[in-house]
Amino acid sequence: MPGKCSQCGSKTYLGRTTMHKDSTEIQNIPCTICHECGYEQIGQQAQKKINKLLERAAKEKLKSRLVVM
Repeated sequence: MPGKCSQCGSKTYLGRTTMHKDSTEIQNIPCTICHECGYEQIGQQAQKKINKLLERAAKEKLKSRLVVM
């Protein structure tokens, strides 16, 4: 949820981001983004999904190295 940035204290807004990890790209991840410093914070539920996707990628069980949430 939008609120204050944990890095600089400025206001944040809801947005989407992309993550690159171990040759896997995950797009359209929900996050909050700081208006001032641009810090992106991913919520716990989204992070759990990302972790599961990365585990599957490590075991080569994903059909593609590009995942859109």
